[in-house]
Amino acid sequence: MPSQVKHLTALEETKVKLLSVDCLKAMKAQKTFRVLSRELSLPAGVLNRYIHGYVLPKADRADKITSFFTKNYLSKLLDVARNSRSKFIVTADILSQPFLLNVIAFNAMKGFHAGNVDAVLTAAVDGIPLANSLANMMGARCIYAKRTQEIAFSDHYVSRGTASKPLAAPFFLPKSLLKRNEDVLVVDDVIRAGTTFDSLISICGQAKANVAGIFAIFITEPAYKVLKKSHKVTYLSLIDPV
Repeated sequence: MPSQVKHLTALEETKVKLLSVDCLKAMKAQKTFRVLSRELSLPAGVLNRYIHGYVLPKADRADKITSFFTKNYLSKLLDVARNSRSKFIVTADILSQPFLLNVIAFNAMKGFHAGNVDAVLTAAVDGIPLANSLANMMGARCIYAKRTQEIAFSDHYVSRGTASKPLAAPFFLPKSLLKRNEDVLVVDDVIRAGTTFDSLISICGQAKANVAGIFAIFITEPAYKVLKKSHKVTYLSLIDPV
């Protein structure tokens, strides 16, 4: 994905710079300054000043560092998650590490202009850590639909299925959490058939909110082909459908 750092606010740029320092610290735990200097084409002394907090990298360099970490470190973790002996994608290890979620959120943000997203919507429960990291990175609200209604709220949106994709059980979202004309980024850790996303998009339609885009860590190619016909879809890894 092309760099979007030039479109970020000063606060968003600072978040990206701090994240790049965390990436450097994670890489330094496995490699020497000499090796990192060669891989990143940056002087060892400069990397040392970044890691010890004496100075922050410029936005473009922070983007380069974080993108390098994504390609060479995060991608390996994604491969482990999808090459498990189980036929299912195991995201528990990724979702339990805030730093990795922030790196993923950074990559998601590159596909969408942060200032144009009012809310990040997901389905309980696995999508919540990812949605929270994305909302924090983009300065948006984090909201999630549940299989049960909230007792404290009297009125809910109720997801609707279609003839081709009937729902085993609907999702509910309190109406006060999503407002008309808000721009919503819909996210989840894994998209297989896209049924859950159809439910979340149905809720956005009822609220008359705008779907700014869809993001997932893992997505099947069939689901991607279907969803991209109507929405902007960004992902980190393609998987085989079960």
